Amino acid sequence: MENDSEYSLEEEAYDERIRIMLLGDSNVGKTSILKRYCKNQFSESYISSVGIDFETKYIKVDEKTINLQIWDTAGQERYKVISKNYYNKSDGFIIVYDITNKSSFDSIVNWVEDIKELASNDNKNIILGNKCDLESERKINKEEGDNLAKKYNCQFFEVSAQNGKNIDKSFLCLVQSILKDVNNSYSSRRGSQIDKQSFSANNKKRKCC
Repeated sequence: MENDSEYSLEEEAYDERIRIMLLGDSNVGKTSILKRYCKNQFSESYISSVGIDFETKYIKVDEKTINLQIWDTAGQERYKVISKNYYNKSDGFIIVYDITNKSSFDSIVNWVEDIKELASNDNKNIILGNKCDLESERKINKEEGDNLAKKYNCQFFEVSAQNGKNIDKSFLCLVQSILKDVNNSYSSRRGSQIDKQSFSANNKKRKCC
């Protein structure tokens, strides 16, 4: 969107706080995606995450200031117990695989099952096929990724943490999807309150007559 821009202030008043969790096998590039999105940085030498870490980013979407808390999780099995404590606190999930690694793609089903088991029912998910800059090493074609995302009813992007392709776009897509649910929920609650007020007013009128 043309209006959307990053907030540069570290501590700023915000309209909504959104918590997003990055999931996927070890070495698919979750930390690289996070650093590219939050700091516009890329390094070939990131050390695999241990447990869980997070970054904060302020963005503007539809004239709202959004405080994004993005949690980067370790993909190794021994750290899953730590990561699972955060599932139910998340508004959305980014599930990442490496297009040059077939096993990381096959693992998506396990990460989706973890979300179904441990997260709330109203979260939003998105699947990213990372390292699309390594076209000559590709093991998973784009159509396979797209079909998998359709199976789980979520958005799909092929991205590159190395050159930044589709990183901002994919995060924005997820945030907008989450905000849409927030707005719908607010409208529903607001409508319910109005109905209650009308019902109460009508009852008072009947008692007066």
